[in-house]
Amino acid sequence: MAKSNQHTFNRPFDSLEDFVDAVSDRFQCPVTLEDSNHHLLAYSSHDDRTDEARIATIIGRRVPERVINKFWKEGVIPKLNTSNEPLVIPQINEIGLGNRIAVSIRKDQEVLGYIWILELEKKLNENDLADLKLAASKAKNQLLQLNIQKKRKEKNHQELLWQLITGEAFEHNQIAKQLMPTGFQSTGPLAVVVFSFREINQDLSKKLVYVAKTTQKINILIQTIDENQLILLISPSNQEDLDDAKEFIETFKVQVKERFGLDDIISGCGYAYQQYEYVKASYEEALKVVELKQVYQDELEDMDFYHELGIFKYIDVLKQQKHIKRMQLNPVIERLQLYDKANKTNLLESLEVTLDKDSNVNDAAKELHCHVNTLNYRLKRIQEITSINLKDPVQKLGLYLDLKLKRQQK
Repeated sequence: MAKSNQHTFNRPFDSLEDFVDAVSDRFQCPVTLEDSNHHLLAYSSHDDRTDEARIATIIGRRVPERVINKFWKEGVIPKLNTSNEPLVIPQINEIGLGNRIAVSIRKDQEVLGYIWILELEKKLNENDLADLKLAASKAKNQLLQLNIQKKRKEKNHQELLWQLITGEAFEHNQIAKQLMPTGFQSTGPLAVVVFSFREINQDLSKKLVYVAKTTQKINILIQTIDENQLILLISPSNQEDLDDAKEFIETFKVQVKERFGLDDIISGCGYAYQQYEYVKASYEEALKVVELKQVYQDELEDMDFYHELGIFKYIDVLKQQKHIKRMQLNPVIERLQLYDKANKTNLLESLEVTLDKDSNVNDAAKELHCHVNTLNYRLKRIQEITSINLKDPVQKLGLYLDLKLKRQQK
């Protein structure tokens, strides 16, 4: 059995690069050092025998998303996050990954980063693994210092985000300048995304930020937690097309569900503005999407963007009008409520579902779990009772709005 070389790591290191070179010299293998969000901190030199995953990590300065996703599905990241022991990871050809040994760098239960070793001709033995564990413990202090600096920067960034979304931040050029430390170097648009949860504790907060930062679908500039909401300032690729933001939102929700078992997430995104002083408006729009989705869960289930709300954007405007407040319940709705109560029927529900389905009786009947002929009979009965013309788009739209306003007043 090879003799352990623990003295290799019992010395101060001038830099993280100096440290990874020492680790590489000890094991005669290429080494990378990452932070807790899989951003590259340092890497050792390598020859032509490296693999695709390592090259992509070095070029992109972070581990590719497909590699992270595969590690989660294979249970690699969960194991690393709950153990101080080195983990052997056999090659995974579909993501260009050669044989790896990895170990987490931890302070108590908090993961500060990871050391990854690419095994080439040499296979690490038990003494090697013991030395790798020692190397991780030696890296702890350096990563702790980096972590303190990172948290200080994030706090400053979060203060800027609050200034932006409360309208206390300045004019366009000054905002652009202040965003530069976040990595924002372009003249692209800005938008705000809000994810709402039942509750966010400190542990879940870290997990949510981790998923957001490792989901490489969009440029996230700043993130913060406000009670039960995760708020993100993003920079979409362009103002008109928000496909990348849509993909990010969907991916985020899927990964949070798969990894942490949470599926009660409500998401909303405001407009993307080229004028940065309008970030507050984007935030308010995102909040409005979340608020309306909480009330109209079925109607708005697939909507994430403010511009997708359609007529629901005007629900609050209508509700605030004095004559709307004074107006009694729509007599059609009132008459159907009384009829349903007296006859134990569900005509009002049948009407609302039909309107929700844009008068498509096949879709509406499926939603109501009844035959199409049954629904047609109900609609005929509704028109007899109320004298409303369901073929008149003006009457239908007015009734649809009254039904939705009634829902929000409950």
